Formats: sequence, structure tokens, C-alpha cells
Amino acid sequence: MIGKRSSILIFFFIMVVHLYGQNNKITVVDFKSKETIPFAHVCFEDLIGNQKYYFVTDKDGNVNIPDSKEFVVVVSFIGYKKQVDTLGAKKDHIVNLYPEVFDLDHIVITADFIPQKADQSIYNVKVIDRRDIEMKAATNLSDIMSNVVNVKLNHDPALGTSMRLKGLSGNNVKILVDGVPVIGRLGGNIDLSQLNLYNIDHIEMVEGPLSVIYGSNALAGAINIITKENEYSKLTARANAYYETVGTYNFDGGISSKIGKHSFAVSGGRNFFNGFSENNNIVNSYLNIEERFSEWKPKEQYNADLYYTLSNKRNKIKYQSSFMRERLQSKGSLLPPQYYTAFDDWFYSTRTSNRLEYTQKTSNNYTLNMLGSHSYYQRRNLTYFKDLNQLTSILSEEDTTKFNAFLYRVLIGNNTEKKLNFVSGIDINYELAKGEKIHDNEKEIGDYAVFTSFMYKISNKLSIQPGIRLAYNTQFEVPPIPSLNIKWNILSLFTLRGSYARGYRAPSLKELYIYFVDINHNIQPNENLKAEYGNNFDFAIRFNSEKEQKLHYSHVELGLFYNNMNNIIYLAKRQIPDSKDPVYQYINILNYNTLGGQISFQYKFYPYMDFVLSVGETGTYSSFDTKKQSLADYKFSPDLNVNISNQIQKIGLSVSLSYKYTGKSYLYDVDENDQINITTLDDYHNMDLTLLRKFFTNRLTVSAGVKNIFNNTSIDVIGGGTGTAHTNGNSSPVGYGRIYFMRLSYNIFK
Repeated sequence: MIGKRSSILIFFFIMVVHLYGQNNKITVVDFKSKETIPFAHVCFEDLIGNQKYYFVTDKDGNVNIPDSKEFVVVVSFIGYKKQVDTLGAKKDHIVNLYPEVFDLDHIVITADFIPQKADQSIYNVKVIDRRDIEMKAATNLSDIMSNVVNVKLNHDPALGTSMRLKGLSGNNVKILVDGVPVIGRLGGNIDLSQLNLYNIDHIEMVEGPLSVIYGSNALAGAINIITKENEYSKLTARANAYYETVGTYNFDGGISSKIGKHSFAVSGGRNFFNGFSENNNIVNSYLNIEERFSEWKPKEQYNADLYYTLSNKRNKIKYQSSFMRERLQSKGSLLPPQYYTAFDDWFYSTRTSNRLEYTQKTSNNYTLNMLGSHSYYQRRNLTYFKDLNQLTSILSEEDTTKFNAFLYRVLIGNNTEKKLNFVSGIDINYELAKGEKIHDNEKEIGDYAVFTSFMYKISNKLSIQPGIRLAYNTQFEVPPIPSLNIKWNILSLFTLRGSYARGYRAPSLKELYIYFVDINHNIQPNENLKAEYGNNFDFAIRFNSEKEQKLHYSHVELGLFYNNMNNIIYLAKRQIPDSKDPVYQYINILNYNTLGGQISFQYKFYPYMDFVLSVGETGTYSSFDTKKQSLADYKFSPDLNVNISNQIQKIGLSVSLSYKYTGKSYLYDVDENDQINITTLDDYHNMDLTLLRKFFTNRLTVSAGVKNIFNNTSIDVIGGGTGTAHTNGNSSPVGYGRIYFMRLSYNIFK
């Protein structure tokens, strides 16, 4: 009897221990498929002690709940909206995650500085998220921008890839990394192929004038590259490998950690490209030597990045450092008559950036942001005389140009439900250039400004935001720069945005003082350049279908723009006496205008299909006089972009097809008599196909596909006779033929 009672007591004791010792759990699932989401980030905050706990869901989408009576839980995962809720610890919970279907779901900071959803921003912000980058197998900014409507890319053998946005050159597009301007403009443009995407979270693109907020170089808009930041995981690690049949071998990796108030990450990578030439004909049968010159130069890049953050509820301090080193080889053609010798160029580019940012949020919803940075860029050119018979190289010329840029910005603003909100700031920019090919070997320029922008909510549907920037430039007189932005929610599903700004851009140090001479270029500076100015207008109306917790989503957007520019800086051809080859020099063109528009349509059936169709057209007009122009005076260039993504659920395969038609485009060539000639670049089609599948509960991602299916290498340059400083007279390179690629990515979460 006693034994029986003892058995019952022991059994009861075991059950009590089991029940009270067992932790309750949270299961994270997709709201549509109800499939669990492994490796989602979960943060618990104890409401009593304010202590935070960071976890990652296991392979079954589960995470144990800490021992607490009540807590706030934040759940996040790439491609889904962040979920925040208050839950108890005495039972199991299921958390449904909803997808971020539109870019308007994303939290953006470009031009606003105070984070908010894209659809709440008064600016027309487009977001290219990590999923888009992954599905397009993009390795640098050039790859991802090639599929954007009203963006035209230009590929230069030595200067890399530059862009034109809505008819305005890359000089007028502010390119930033986490809010810090990228320096190192060659020929006025940033080389997009040097901006790698291996540690990027997303890209924010604002089309339209941002001269009040960002000052010079922001007439056409801004592209802000936002890097990844570990907010929840105790430890994450990743490794990636990428291969293209043309001879591209990329490797990168990184590790990050979040422990309490501290977070840090270190990442790095190496990219190698073997070069490409459409023709490799034998030019010396005795030595069996092929033509050495190639349109696409071999290059090697090394990248390294790190950051550290210390944060709590109201304060955050972040230090970032980045490094890029590129070596590019430009082999010269063999010299007659023996074909034994040639001149080879080596270009070494180094870019570093150190950034320190402090953000404080006050109890009355004000935000203070202070940002200081130092950026350094060096380009070194070594020219060798090479004897292929003796296998010797002699250094014949060396040239090094260095840039130092200092930025200090202080912002204060608020973002509340009140009728009046504001952002005001101080913006200090100083740039110093040194080099043998600079007048007096050293030049500097400073730009110091104050600005303010007020948002007044006339009603729940209508907001206006006037702004003004007052600046002092050490070399040019800067007029007051006003702007006006309007956002009108006409109906619950219709949103209209309009913007106006007086554009202004002071000539850069390169345009004023630096000679750029190598095998492919002879570009002269001009100390007498005037500053560019103009009036810039941008308009967009957007219709969104109801998107909350729905399976079908769609939107239609119509955009229009007009830029009326004066004293635009352009390269003009100049003939030097006793020289066969012309040189190019920067000059001012009195009148340069662009106008055009675009219409885009997106339909998504979650989670199976995503379809996007965009059509755009850009017209340009250039003249040395102020006569009024008609539409017949403009040269219009169309483009069309189609993206189709399909998810085959049964086998877990994602398929993405991207098509881009680039219509005939026009460049203005200014000859030695200051006559404007028009050079036409032929139209072409491009298509990419990507297949992507994830294995081992999303730890391993394998993607493969074909780029440049139509095998484009170069397009014809028609008219204008000699082309420009960046093309030869007959063709312009656009790609290195059809290539096949594969990417492997492995991630570890803890």
C-alpha cells in the first residue's frame, strides 16, 4: 500500500516538475502559407526590469520565452514587416509575419533623416531591397542600376561605369553610403562598379531635386546605400562565392554580434575580373602575339568594412570604417613596325572612409543627429614601356592625385502628429586635392551652409514642406536655394507628390584644376568655369490597391519631370596646333534642359508571382543661346523594363527574368568651333535570368543563371564623327557578351 502511494506521489512530482520546468515558446510563421520561419530574429524586453534578450528561431521556427510575467517581443526577418507585441509568458504564442510587398513598406531615412515608412515620406523614395539585389545576382551598384528606367549607363575603359539620371549626368546625382557622400569622381562621375553590395541592406533612391538638404551634386536626386546592421542576433556569420564564365571570381564574408547595448561587425572581400575583348586577332605571327588592347580592363578589388554601435532607448553612437583598393590594368596596342613593344598603364585606386554618428531622441519627440566623417581617395597611374621580346618593363611616367573630404553635419528635427514639424541643420563640407597634374600641386574648396525645412499638415490628406538653404562657397557666390514639396492623399489609395527646387552646383576641383591624361583620355581643366544653376520640377501620382493582409497587390505610378539648367558643365573638343589628336576641356553651355516621364505598373500575387513593367522617356535639349525651344527641338530617348519573379512552392525554386530595352540615346559633342553636334548611341536589348534555391533551412543559398542573354558587347555610335572623350568614333562598349554565373551563400545565426 505504501509502495503504491509512493509511486503515485513520485509520478505526481514528476508531472509537476515537467509542467513547471517546461518553457513556453513562440512559433513564427508566414501569415499565408503558415509555414514556420527559421532563423527569424526575436527580441524580448522585460517590462519590469527593462532587460533585453536576443534570440534566433530554430529550424522549426520556435524560440523559448524567457521567464517573465509580461514582455514586449519584436520579431523580424528579411522580406517581412517587423512585428511588435506585448505577450505573457505562461502560454505558447504564434506570431504571423506579413511580407513587405511594396517599397513603401520600408523604413527610409534619405532626405528625411528621421526614419519613417516610404509611403509617409513627402519625397518620392524608391527602395531596392536585399531580395532584389539577391534575385538579380548584383555584385555592385552598376549591376542594379542597369535595370532602372530613365537611367543610362556609360562604360569607360579606364574610368569605369557612370550614369545619367533623367538626362542629367552623374555630376548631378548625390551618391552616399549611410549618408556620407562618396568622393573620387573621375571625369565628374563616381565609378559605380567600385561600390560593392556584399554588405548592403538596401538602397534608397530619391528622384528629384534635393539641393536644400544635400547641396551641390543633388540636382537630379540622390542614391543612398544603406549598409547592414545587426540589431538582434548574438552572432551571425556569412560567406559568399560568385563566379562568371567571363573570368570573374568574387569571395566575401563577414561576422557580426549583438550583445546587450553593444553591436559590431567586420566584413571583407576580394573581387577579380580577367578582362574581356571582343576581338583578339593575331598581330605578330612570329611571336604569336594577340591584340593586347581590350575594351573591358582586367581588375582586382579588395574591400573591408567594420562598425561598432553603443545604443539604448534614446541614444546611439556608431563608428564605421570602410576600405577599397582597386588595381586596373590597361594594356596598350603593339607599336609598329616590329610589334615588339607597347605602353601599359596600371591604375591603383584607394578609397577610405571613417564615419562617427551620434543620435539622441528626447522625451518630446525631438531627434538630434550629429555626423562627422573623413573620406580619402587616391588614384595612382603608372605607365610602363614594355619590351615583349626582352620581357622587360621600364617605368616611363607616374602620376598620383589625392583627395581628402571632411564632412560635419548637425541636424535637429521632429516627426509627430502635430500640424507643424521641422528639420534644421548645419552642413560643413571641405575638400582638398593634391597632385602633380593640379595647378600649383594643391587646391581646396569649402562649402558651408545652414538649412531648414518645415512640414505643415494642412489636413490629414495634404502636407506642404517649404525649405531653404543658405550657403557660403570659398570660390563661388551661392544664391539662396529654396524648395517646395507637396504630398496630397487625394483618396485613400491615391497619392500625389510634387517638388520644386532651385538647383545649384559649384564646379568640382577636378573640373577646375586637374589634368586627366592617359592612353585613352586627354581632358583639360578650366579655371574660368561658372557654377551651374537652374529650376527643377518633379511630379508623381501613385495608385495603390488595398494591401493589408491581402494576397493580391498592385500599384500604378505616373511621373513627370522638367529640368531647366543654365551654365551646365560639358566637355568640348579642342584642337591643339601640330597635334593630330584633339583634347577635351570643360566649358559652360548656357542652356541645357531635360524633360520626360515614366509610368510603372506592379502586380504581386503573394507568395507566387511578382510582375513589374516600367516605361520611360527622356528628352534633352542643349544650346549656347537663350531662345525658347519647342518639343521639336528635344531629342527623346525611350526605355522599357520588365521584371518577372515566380516562386515554385513545391520545389522551393525562385525564378527571376529581367528585360531592359534601352532606346537610342544622344550625347552632345562640342567641337573646336563651339558648335554643338549630336552623337547618337544605337538602341539595344538586354535580358537576364536567375534561378535561386535555399537549402538547410535557409542557411545555404544557391543561385545560377545567364546574364546578357542577347550577347551584347558594343553598340554603334552614329554621327558626330569622333564621338566623345569617353568613346571611340565607331562604337561604345555596353557588355562583355553572354555569361553564365553561379553564387553560393552560407549564413550562420545564433
